[in-house]
Amino acid sequence: MGIGNFLQSARRLFHVAQKPDWQETKLNIKIILIGVAIVGGIGFVLRILFWVVGLYQLPSSQVTPTR
Repeated sequence: MGIGNFLQSARRLFHVAQKPDWQETKLNIKIILIGVAIVGGIGFVLRILFWVVGLYQLPSSQVTPTR
């Protein structure tokens, strides 16, 4: 695939492409936020499980001092 063929294909793509409307943008934002929440939740649950099993030690700033 030469550079000329690539530029012609890219030009064709830009002529066909459209900007998403507001409804599609809102849907994309919702999907992204749900994905971030799921990944964060999985990470949080794994951190708690590792802490309970003993494979993870809390940083010293998060440990309550005992007297």
